[in-house]
Amino acid sequence: MPENVNTSVLTIDDAPKTEEVDNRETMIKIDHVSMVFNMASEQLNNLKEYAIKLAKRELFFEGFKALDDISFEVKKGDVFGIMGTNGSGKSTLLKIVAGVLDPSEGTCEINGSIAPLIELGAGFDMDLTARENIYLNGALLGYSKKFIDENFDEIVSFAEVEKFLDMPLKNYSSGMVARIAFAIATVIVPEILIVDEVLSVGDFMFQKKCEDRINQLIEEHGVTVLIVSHSNEQIARLCNKAIWIEKGHTRLMGDAEEVCRVYGGLGGRTGSAEAEQRVFKALEKVAKQKETPGSYKVFDGDNFASINTKMIREGWGNEKVKTVALACDVSHVNTIVANALASAYGAPVLPVSPDTIPDTVEQYLYQVEPKKVLLFDCWGRAANAEELAKAFPWSPEVVVFGRGKESLDFSIEVYEFGKKEGFWREEVGVIDFDSNPASLVAAPYLYKEKCPIFVVNNESNDGCLTDYLDKVDFKKAIVFAGAKNSAVKKVIESFDKKVLVLEKGNVSETCRNITNYISDSFLRDSSAEKKFCLSALTIGQWPNLLACGCFGARANAPLLLSDGANLDSIAQSLDYVSNSNVDSLFFVAGSAGMNVMERRLFCSEAFAR
Repeated sequence: MPENVNTSVLTIDDAPKTEEVDNRETMIKIDHVSMVFNMASEQLNNLKEYAIKLAKRELFFEGFKALDDISFEVKKGDVFGIMGTNGSGKSTLLKIVAGVLDPSEGTCEINGSIAPLIELGAGFDMDLTARENIYLNGALLGYSKKFIDENFDEIVSFAEVEKFLDMPLKNYSSGMVARIAFAIATVIVPEILIVDEVLSVGDFMFQKKCEDRINQLIEEHGVTVLIVSHSNEQIARLCNKAIWIEKGHTRLMGDAEEVCRVYGGLGGRTGSAEAEQRVFKALEKVAKQKETPGSYKVFDGDNFASINTKMIREGWGNEKVKTVALACDVSHVNTIVANALASAYGAPVLPVSPDTIPDTVEQYLYQVEPKKVLLFDCWGRAANAEELAKAFPWSPEVVVFGRGKESLDFSIEVYEFGKKEGFWREEVGVIDFDSNPASLVAAPYLYKEKCPIFVVNNESNDGCLTDYLDKVDFKKAIVFAGAKNSAVKKVIESFDKKVLVLEKGNVSETCRNITNYISDSFLRDSSAEKKFCLSALTIGQWPNLLACGCFGARANAPLLLSDGANLDSIAQSLDYVSNSNVDSLFFVAGSAGMNVMERRLFCSEAFAR
């Protein structure tokens, strides 16, 4: 299925209708520029094949439009940023400005000398030493040998390659090559400096050094800079104007901070035009707010164990905890199955690794000194963590579940234990192993309602769960996701009137439907505050969300996941919080979950009503 990428022009409602006359000298004028590359209709491996196809008139070319009717002006002293996803035509545009390419249509007028930093290594011979390449590259840029002699020490000092001058360039890293290229290009004061992602290469301190050199050229000499970068922060920091190009089309142009804000919310994302307009309007709303509105908290940390421990400390405070559930972080299944049993003991759920107990988790355990530790270890990977738990100085009782079992047998083992203790109510949950996001969203309900869940995978016999449930006294089975799994499908068919299926459409829609079901359940008490935990819908995100089940249940905050790469998911999630009369939000996993702009978007929609 082709990606649904929007390329239409965006218009900011509050933008001034007329701009003040800018009498500064125009250094670059791009006027209705288009660039078409001819691409062969098939791949030919040699000149002979090419000649045969040409003679038979079987050789056809298709036009690929890298740029489509691009127009803008760059005034003297401007630092003009060019933004866009990979393949959007940014580098092609810079090559036209640098004179490397001629546009297929339109004109490009340049008023001044250019120092181009377009392709790293262009103009370098990798078999020559750095010393030799400084002279070679300088000559290609039009510098005389005398000029290079006079400025050689400055170039070497800025590039920080004094110790490696006589080493062949092929032994240099890309960052070191970038240093030399930047130092040579900026040793003189050009009228126009063109920088194509050079600042994204190399270490942080050298990037800062390059930025300082650019700022010096601007402030002291009025140099005009044209820069391409994937970094929103870098463009906003360095540039006063910017243009966003997507698939060769102009999407937005104007103040750099404004363009960066919109690109940060829309750039690189797929989705319908309607969804994009919804998110775009939300971004405009955020721009009018001086600060982020509403009551919200961000759970962030150095690693996922730290993030989860912070949630537990927030949820349990200084409460004396007698039992703690530890879930091996090898799989999300351990945490999902742990929730109902942990709830029966009032126990927080924390992650452990197969070989160790993370420092932040260990510190919490030493603080509360639980008398009982429940270790959930499907497939039996955490034997070392078990020994560490048994070795605690207060000698807790350690109960292990899942050792040597696959997910369904593990689920049944936990269910049987809870049944024997009289913990369970009248509901059970069912989900397939592959429904990772949906299982995490279901977790607060499992904990709150002490609802045991059965997780089936491809190794589970189709009829095993159905046969087992025949012997279980339950009134409702909630299928959170995985209805296409043959074992889950058989449960639905066998217990039709007892089954509630929450799976709906795609993963994002299913997760949101589960969130809505849980929210309605949590709000049976009309006086309860409406809260949500928010994070990103990504496969790699689950370790950060392991404690969302127990924390969300304690805080009455269902988990809402939004796919940050999909505009339809973002728009639907924004609509959801906007229509929910939210009192508080908890953002889980910091920038790994939602970045600052995404958090501002959701707070704006939730609280600025």
